[in-house]
Amino acid sequence: MKKLVGYLYILMGAACIFLAVFIIRNNLIENEQAGSASDELLGGVIAQIPDTVFAASGDMPVVDVDGHSFIGTVEIPSLGLLLPVQNEWDKKDAKYAVCRYKGSVYENDLIICGHNYEEHFGKLNQLNSGDDVIVTDMNGISYYFKVSNMETLGATDIEEMESGDWDLTLFTCTIGGANRVTIRCEATGEVTEIGSAPDVLDAAEKSKHIRK
Repeated sequence: MKKLVGYLYILMGAACIFLAVFIIRNNLIENEQAGSASDELLGGVIAQIPDTVFAASGDMPVVDVDGHSFIGTVEIPSLGLLLPVQNEWDKKDAKYAVCRYKGSVYENDLIICGHNYEEHFGKLNQLNSGDDVIVTDMNGISYYFKVSNMETLGATDIEEMESGDWDLTLFTCTIGGANRVTIRCEATGEVTEIGSAPDVLDAAEKSKHIRK
């Protein structure tokens, strides 16, 4: 009887190890796929940013890339990230690129969300106060922000996520999805001059995010 119980424990342990390996492998595959998809879509977004930019007014301009709608890009230099930003959040589309949750860079109330894939927003918790965040719209105008505050909110804390006088908010879920890593940013007032070459083009070249 004792031997039988021992065998059962061994089988249970082996099953747990197998399940853990399967989950880790699946996560690595999803992360790689998410990074590749985002890179490819980024190329399509940047290709549509004009050489001559115009003053922004109204809602943020939107372009289509492979059936996905985008409002521009977000760059986080300290994390080595340059990502296309989809126009609206959608659970399925979020597997390809980060999304606008609500707001506008023109109104200083933009909120961007993304999955915690390493190639998306999985490293947001590594940001520090004063780190740069740059949002570029489809006119090629870049808006500069500094990380001001980091907080952890519950998955259902929608009112808290949308409250506060923050110029830009980035957030992602923690492992397991119970909470949200939330990064609050303040605008520096720096904006690329109208008619200048979009900064995001240089950033894309330096980071080598665009696939050849």
